[in-house]
Amino acid sequence: MHPEPDDLKILISKYRTMGIEELKSNIDDWEGKDDSFIQLENLDIAKNELELKYKERQEQIELLTKSLTSSSRFRRWISSVKAVIKQFIKLKNQKQ
Repeated sequence: MHPEPDDLKILISKYRTMGIEELKSNIDDWEGKDDSFIQLENLDIAKNELELKYKERQEQIELLTKSLTSSSRFRRWISSVKAVIKQFIKLKNQKQ
């Protein structure tokens, strides 16, 4: 017996609202109790949702890393420009 489509939507929605640790903990608990076909299907759905959450987390980490790297480069570029301007002003003041 397969769950109804609406039941699956509710189940998926429930799993999506769980955090990674909560979902992982529930999966660990369910794996020890996999005594019915429906539970196995639910476990599969939960594992898929967990995998999606891990992928989303990895994408966020990569995006943040790129952003921080770009920000650091920009700050170094600004610092370099400021240093050049200070040197230029210093040289100009020395010539006067």
